[in-house]
Amino acid sequence: MPDLRTSLAVLALATALPLATTPAAAASATHVIAELQGVAGLPGTLGYHPTGVNDLGQIIGSAQGDGLTRAVLWAPRGGATDLGPGLAGAISQSGKVLGLTSDGVPDTQKPWVWSEGRRKAITPPGAAWALAQVINDDGSVPMSYATSPRGEQRATVWDGERHVELPVAGDHVSTYAINNAGVVAAGYASASYQQFAALRCAEGACTELLPGPGYGTYDPEAINEAGVIVANRGMVALRWDGEEMTVLSESGRLAHGEQSLNERGDAVGWVLDNGMSRAVLWPAGGKQVDLGVPDNSVATAINERGDIIGHTSTPDYSSTRVFLWRDGQLTYLDSLGGAYSTPVALNNHGVVVGRSTTADGTWKGVRWTPVTTTLSH
Repeated sequence: MPDLRTSLAVLALATALPLATTPAAAASATHVIAELQGVAGLPGTLGYHPTGVNDLGQIIGSAQGDGLTRAVLWAPRGGATDLGPGLAGAISQSGKVLGLTSDGVPDTQKPWVWSEGRRKAITPPGAAWALAQVINDDGSVPMSYATSPRGEQRATVWDGERHVELPVAGDHVSTYAINNAGVVAAGYASASYQQFAALRCAEGACTELLPGPGYGTYDPEAINEAGVIVANRGMVALRWDGEEMTVLSESGRLAHGEQSLNERGDAVGWVLDNGMSRAVLWPAGGKQVDLGVPDNSVATAINERGDIIGHTSTPDYSSTRVFLWRDGQLTYLDSLGGAYSTPVALNNHGVVVGRSTTADGTWKGVRWTPVTTTLSH
């Protein structure tokens, strides 16, 4: 059965190494919050759920409610475009959008790519379903699929024109990460033989990575242009750099998705500490850093500048706040007046997207725009 993780999925959270000093939280003064506008012609009762943002400032997500689910693209300076039925899950730096449609029942999802006003189905021939969650700048899309709803899973890469099969098959196959060189990070499991592996795949061939501790499936989250791969295996967070494998934590997890890792090799996520989650940074070649965020906290994404976003919850979960961590300084971003806010993604110019509640508790899709935009270096 396909793994239907989403970029908003956050599990419970591990022993962190605290900073010598905890950064003071500053009042929100770095970003301005604005609600994402609705799509003209769609019912006003729909809720909007952003899922990603690129460096052009384009935001993708979905409109949901009243039995409808529509993929949406928001322009950098306003305006929303209906991309048709389905969920928009990823956007490339060049503006290509990857989405999924389904029949409303499990094991029926079909991927598509939208580019320059045209939408193209990219489901492998003969597939009953296919799961795709990431697209690179060339428009290449790795995916897992099966020819029957509960059949053996396989892997392929849509290269923009055709499917290139990968030599992977099993009870569970995940292909959540690809870089611009076309290298794919994948996971494989065969429950019948109790075999589990993380793989690096390129040009139609796959190499098994060194095994990590723990038990069960490997879920690769990201790969950068240098080929560094990070993955979760249950409550174990792992990194592979060439032939070297590093255990980042045996009581925590990396953030889900490509923004869990940047090009410097820095990764983010959370660890458990006395039953509470602690947002952490794993710098390339360095020791784990506790971000010093109070209460239950999770780091969601990191950009090339090293900015980190995440959220923190009160002990009774009566409110959540979005935080920005930059150079050791912790800042909270404003809400729409309600008690809850959660981030999803940020770009290299500091634009953050997510959701926030109004004073009456209604959830809205939002964009936090930096007061002064800082380009990545």
